[in-house]
Amino acid sequence: MSFNNKGPRTNEYIRTEKVQLIDNEGENLGVVDINKALLLAKEAELDLVEVGPNVTPPVCKIMDFSKYLYMLNKKNRTNKKGKMKEVKEFRFSPVIEQGDMDHRIKRSKEYLDKGYPVKIVMQKKGRQSMDQAKTVFAEILTNFTDYSSIEAEPKYEGNRISITFKPDGKTENK
Repeated sequence: MSFNNKGPRTNEYIRTEKVQLIDNEGENLGVVDINKALLLAKEAELDLVEVGPNVTPPVCKIMDFSKYLYMLNKKNRTNKKGKMKEVKEFRFSPVIEQGDMDHRIKRSKEYLDKGYPVKIVMQKKGRQSMDQAKTVFAEILTNFTDYSSIEAEPKYEGNRISITFKPDGKTENK
C-alpha cells in the first residue's frame, strides 16, 4: 500500500509506538505496541487503519482498507444525492405567443416533476405595459396550482416579475 496524503494512515505508515487497538470484530483490545497491532492485522489478513489520529494514543482498527474506502465513497455519493438541485429558470415576455407560453409551461412542469425547483420570470422590455405583463403572469400562474411556491407573493424587481415553485405540495398563496 502506498502512502496517500488523503485519508487515514495504514499499516507501516502509522508512526507511533503505542496505539489504542480495535479488532475486526469491533472489540477494544486496549493500548498495545504498534508491532503487536501490525502482527495481529497481518494474521487476520487485514489492514491496520488509523481511525482516530487526534487522540493519544491514536485509535487504530483492524479492517479491510479497500472495503472501508468503498463504504466512505458510497456514503459521500448518497450525501450528494440529497442536496437541493439547482433552480431552473423559465423566462416569459408580455407579448409571448400562446404556443410558446404553453411549451415553456409544459417544460417547467416536467422539471418540477423531476424534482427541480423552477423559477418563472416575466421580463418586460421597452415600452411594454406593466399591466399587460401582470395579466400574462397571472395567466401563467394559473397553470401551477398543483405546486407550492417558495415565495409567498411574486417579486417585483424593476421590469421583472418572478416567483419560484418547488415540486411538492399545494400552492399556498396566489
